[in-house]
Amino acid sequence: MTRLSFVPLFLLAASVHAQNDSGGNDVADRPVATPVMQWRFDGEKAPGPRAPTFPGFSQANTARLFTGEGKKSAITIPDSPELRFGLNETITLEAWIKPQEASGVPYILGKGRLGTKEFGQDNQNYALRLQHGKEGAQIGFLFRSADVPGKKGDWHRWWSKETVPTSGWHHVAVTYTFGQPRSIKGFIDGRETDGTWDMGGATDRAPVTDGDALVIGSGSTLASSHSFNGWLDDVAIYRGPIDTEALKAKYQFIPPPPPVTQKQVPPGKVLVQIAEEGMPDANAWPSEPPKVGETFTEDVFGFFDFPQKYVETGVRGDRHIPFLYRAAASVTFPKGKHRLLLRARGATNLYLDGKSVLTTPFPPKDSDGHHLVADQKDYLDLGPDFRFAPPGNRESWCEFEGTGKPQFLVLETLVGSYVGKAVRRPELGETVVAWSKQGTESWQLVSPGKRTVRYNDQGWADYEKERNAHYENVNAARRAELRAKSDAYWTKRREAAKAWLAKVEPVKVPELPKGFPASNEVDHFIAARIAAVSAQSAKKGSIDYFKQVQPLLEARCTECHRGTKAKGGLRLDTLADALKGGESDGAAIAPGKPDHSALIARITTDDEDAIMPPKGKPLSKDEVALLTTWIQEGATWPDIQADHLTLTPLTDDLAFLRRVYIDTLGVPPTLAEIAAFQKNPDRAKLIDKLLQDPRWADNWMGYWQDVLAENPNILNPTLNNTGPFRWWLHESLKDNKPMDFFVTELLRMKGSERLGGPAGFATASQNDVPLAAKGTIVSTAFLGVEMKCARCHDSPTHKSIQQDLFELAAMMGSTPIEVPKTSSVPMDKMHAGGRKPLIAVTLQPGTKVQPRWPFPEFCDESAGDLAELPEDSRDVLAAMITAPQNERFAQVTANRIWARLMGRGIVEPVEDWEKGRPTHPELIQWLGRELVRNGYDLKKLARIILNSHAYQRATDSELKNTSPLFTSPAPRRLQAEQIVDSLFATTEKPFRTEEVCLDIDNTRDLKNAIHLGKPHRSWMLTSTSNERDRPSLALPRIQAVADVLSAFGWRGSRQDPISKRDTDPNVLQPAILSNGTVGIWLTRLSDDHGVTALALKDQKLDAFIDQLFLKLLTRHPSAQERELYTRHLSEGFEKRVLADSARRAPQPTTRSREKYVSWSNHLDGEATTVRMEQEKAARRGEPPTDKLDASWRGRLEDVLWALLNAPEWAFSP
Repeated sequence: MTRLSFVPLFLLAASVHAQNDSGGNDVADRPVATPVMQWRFDGEKAPGPRAPTFPGFSQANTARLFTGEGKKSAITIPDSPELRFGLNETITLEAWIKPQEASGVPYILGKGRLGTKEFGQDNQNYALRLQHGKEGAQIGFLFRSADVPGKKGDWHRWWSKETVPTSGWHHVAVTYTFGQPRSIKGFIDGRETDGTWDMGGATDRAPVTDGDALVIGSGSTLASSHSFNGWLDDVAIYRGPIDTEALKAKYQFIPPPPPVTQKQVPPGKVLVQIAEEGMPDANAWPSEPPKVGETFTEDVFGFFDFPQKYVETGVRGDRHIPFLYRAAASVTFPKGKHRLLLRARGATNLYLDGKSVLTTPFPPKDSDGHHLVADQKDYLDLGPDFRFAPPGNRESWCEFEGTGKPQFLVLETLVGSYVGKAVRRPELGETVVAWSKQGTESWQLVSPGKRTVRYNDQGWADYEKERNAHYENVNAARRAELRAKSDAYWTKRREAAKAWLAKVEPVKVPELPKGFPASNEVDHFIAARIAAVSAQSAKKGSIDYFKQVQPLLEARCTECHRGTKAKGGLRLDTLADALKGGESDGAAIAPGKPDHSALIARITTDDEDAIMPPKGKPLSKDEVALLTTWIQEGATWPDIQADHLTLTPLTDDLAFLRRVYIDTLGVPPTLAEIAAFQKNPDRAKLIDKLLQDPRWADNWMGYWQDVLAENPNILNPTLNNTGPFRWWLHESLKDNKPMDFFVTELLRMKGSERLGGPAGFATASQNDVPLAAKGTIVSTAFLGVEMKCARCHDSPTHKSIQQDLFELAAMMGSTPIEVPKTSSVPMDKMHAGGRKPLIAVTLQPGTKVQPRWPFPEFCDESAGDLAELPEDSRDVLAAMITAPQNERFAQVTANRIWARLMGRGIVEPVEDWEKGRPTHPELIQWLGRELVRNGYDLKKLARIILNSHAYQRATDSELKNTSPLFTSPAPRRLQAEQIVDSLFATTEKPFRTEEVCLDIDNTRDLKNAIHLGKPHRSWMLTSTSNERDRPSLALPRIQAVADVLSAFGWRGSRQDPISKRDTDPNVLQPAILSNGTVGIWLTRLSDDHGVTALALKDQKLDAFIDQLFLKLLTRHPSAQERELYTRHLSEGFEKRVLADSARRAPQPTTRSREKYVSWSNHLDGEATTVRMEQEKAARRGEPPTDKLDASWRGRLEDVLWALLNAPEWAFSP
């Protein structure tokens, strides 16, 4: 039976004292105040907050379960004088709560508003309530002010800013003095919280005070929707002033000892457990042990990363924030008094033999930028090579006794935290347990086994590198395991593709014309086309179509008469269409018969309504004569303009080696790789080897980031920012996912939006119809259909209309989509001034468009039957795009790979097939079929292209652009990422920049600050998001690299997709390489420079020059170059290496932790000073090595500068 305490005032003090003596419910050493009523719920069956987790309670304490069923579960207390409060009286309401259902706005307790005949519903004397939300529950105070003459009462409602977690036991309280608007205070788990009056406002009016009852566990007519579902304990009401410190002290919480035993831990290993289920939605330790979901082992207590969580088919997912990360091991320390260090980013407890010995606190609550750089002056420095704590880590240390026997060490840390109602990134930072043996000053990570990891800067860097490689393998295995679960479905897809291929007419590979070389089928198609065009060109008359006729038609005709929306149905951009004619005139061109050609009739008529062009000057007599003669001579219109019909031979081995390395891996070969190929110059075997190299993914990243408009902002998202789905993209390329699988995962848009899943693709911040924006990306990327104009109106130059794009967007959203007013062209303005609009708007704002496949010309809707989830329109869309019968998808994909490797597409532009037509229609169809036949494997398609004679031909340096006949490659400009990555790779200069983050101490919420890691390739960079141009938010080393990338066409921000970057030369390119900060890094021979190491080797000058050219340019020097550089480097070469005695003596330095700048302190004036010093340091670069003679080193740096600024760096050989 529940015992309700109605304590007479004169007995209350003795009662409270007795409860404290007996270890009962009261927790403070001193009373908060005198409660007028208190409900302890002793004798109930349900356990309440209990010791030792809640030390203020007994181990047998009980609580009452309220089932949320209104009158059935609530407790009604009749009115009494003690329960009435009036003007200028202070009321305090408190309770221990453990919600069972986190929804609605339940009452904890309230007086009045019960809907009785006597008192009605507008008589809330006071109430303590909860308001459940996504991030927890706010505590609230509600009352109604009393009517006064001439003025009715009003409702007054206050909600706390902070929230209480909706799991486990928590203490809540509100105190308020009626009539004193600013007196209200809230308390959650011992912390004071402010809040907001969101109804009626703060008031100095008296409350309603009447004889209605008080109810615990419900309110407002005792409706279930207002009833508390969960457990309550120690509910109390106080009158008068209270001791707020004593009230806060009532919350005492000691996390339960970790539920892991020494027997569970593998010998010599650290057992790691991750628990998400049962974790609170707040900065709070779980009151009960959460359920362990993942278990693995580590060697030492050094944690900076953890295995990725993957969901669905192996895409990155979100973990619960916070989650519990536990590490336990049995460690034998030698006897003696040693030092123990704990570092962590989140709240952490470290237990040694069951006793908590070290802790770190929860991260700070605020996320503004007003912290001070000076706050960093206090830090631990516990030895001569002691590693200083990185930003965002808290630390503590102690001495402990080693026993010489196994001791049980357990670390528990909360990963991720709340800032207000939002969550922070789930990062470990640098969570370590290290120890220093008695009598020593050095530190090492605690290890239960034989492995020793020195905890200094170099030791940590080596350890971090090794563990990063380990986690890449672990993550790959996790992805593969999840992906395998869908194998049955994809096997059916492969069978369907095989069946389709068996039914369609195969593409015939043409016979190889006489005199043409061939390495595979590709060369047959290329050679046959060259022979056909050569035959066409031989038939031309006195008029050259490409030089004389085509420019005239493009200047005067094809603006209106090209593409699918050609006026009058007349197209003059292809011969076939010109022969066919338009809607009314018949054939525009009748070869040999200018009098029967509608084109001649239209340009020579006197009829103003019929003459073409309808505006501007008519064609001149000479122009008319030109077209007439051309038609009279047969209207020779070759398919392709070909000035060069002669093939170049195969390129030499070293040029091929550099080309294929850059085209597959994005960097040139190393000296060792060059030597290996020269020993066995089998090109096919080399291609196979390169296609298995994981750097393939790095090389293709920039391309797909452009095509799919991956556009994360590391700070404060703006227009069309996406999530960082680069991580899904990179993992997809590393795993070599089939292209149909890739597109399906992308369009499902599952996983984590902010931490690297394809859900990030769905995001387009500040865009009123994000999925319409995504529709334009999908259509160009995979179908070669440009729909950008259809976003706001029907396209004037393409066949796509608004309806098409919004149907596609609706399929991507799996729901009807409404056309917004905010981005539609206003109809009234289109006709302003009586002018005829050039565009049409066929969808009115507010129209709801249903999901529907808008491309029946590619395949019919039956292709959607291939969907794994036919009830999901996203899956149906993915199936229809990637179905084998949709040959457009396979051909567009093949064309993209071809264009990237060959310098131009078979269809140009690759993203807009309405503007171009295939130069080799049979070849692109064959390539598309081969892609389908090989399971949509891009590497297998690349293997075909790379092995062709056409790919391996020598570059013709006289060509500006690659011939559409692919007779020989033109010098092909490398992508910006390839140029920069190649410079760093060949010089072996470390790719060392800041972290790609402006919130390195992790104080901001996840929505507004992301972390893109420590880059080691150019694709990992992005915009520095410093639109405000604040010096303190600069990232000088990243900016230096980004400046070089931008000069060569890279975009740090990708608000829209592109398939081909601007590759035209500009004056900035040579200037930034020769004089920029990156140029200083690459040409300064520092100790960490690869050319420094090469110069220190014992070798002859001639061999050194050979090695230098091979290393940097993958070729031997010409005779002229050899003579020039021999003359320049010969003086002092034999004495270039200095003896140890001739080198600089190490200078004693005073160690101090480097100051850092993050969002948290960027508004401090010192932050700007620190950042400017960092910028100066970046410009200086590393000091030159003292291992080489300074004079000779300077000459070698001149040579290095000349070689790195050679034009060939920017082009594929």
